[in-house]
Amino acid sequence: MSRLPLLLAGAALLATLACGGGGGGGGASAPAGPPATTLSYSGPAADTTQWQLVEDSASTSTHLVLDLLAPAGAAGLGVTAVLTLNPAQATWSYVAGSAYAAQTLFQNPKVDLASLSADKSQLRLLLGQAAGTAAVAYGSTPVVQVALDLAASATQSGAVTLTATQGGHLGTSPTPSAITIQVGTLQTQ
Repeated sequence: MSRLPLLLAGAALLATLACGGGGGGGGASAPAGPPATTLSYSGPAADTTQWQLVEDSASTSTHLVLDLLAPAGAAGLGVTAVLTLNPAQATWSYVAGSAYAAQTLFQNPKVDLASLSADKSQLRLLLGQAAGTAAVAYGSTPVVQVALDLAASATQSGAVTLTATQGGHLGTSPTPSAITIQVGTLQTQ
């Protein structure tokens, strides 16, 4: 029995050496590319009949603020959305203070929730007014603003996946309807 620990240690050493763990045998992985210094967004083609994510003038080269705009003439009591991105290239960020979403259209009593998924790839939004209140005319005011930052691990010339995987709208009727949110192209440089 006293030889068993010695045999196990020897087997572990042999397995390490056979796998290149003895030094000098393993190959290096290819570099991922130079670090990115900017994050840019090209919005979808302007279309006032669609829900769209467009860049806000408050954006900088590493902090993008995106506005969710409603179709022209739209009014309602609330909106939901799930926005997804690759957290290795960009991260969801606070828009104002300590909030992942900002809005001014819906007033008290209101629901104003924004949360991140456990892996930080999804931003979930639920915004609106209580039932029984008057519908809000959206006009050209953003229904909601969200923000994202260039990730520390981002590399240059990388397309960043940004999608609106779910969307819903509570218009002037009590029945919610699904919406499609047009999203532009996100790029690191």
